[in-house]
Amino acid sequence: MTIALVTNIGLIIVALACALVLTAPDVPVLTVSVILAVVSIVVPITTWPLSHTVWTAIDLHFRPMDEAEVAQAAQWLATH
Repeated sequence: MTIALVTNIGLIIVALACALVLTAPDVPVLTVSVILAVVSIVVPITTWPLSHTVWTAIDLHFRPMDEAEVAQAAQWLATH
């Protein structure tokens, strides 16, 4: 969840910065707000698989499976 949160907030901040730079003297607040609202809904949905995969990889790196878990996973895979 942390990886997804940091990624999503970072992308929203970048989008806001781009909008402010591109429309600097006269910022269309309503348009920028609507676009950022859509971005804040779409980005978490589209980045979920990637952030979940990255977090799982980090978790497995720091807490690798022991032999019993590997055997249990192999058994489960053989039956499914």
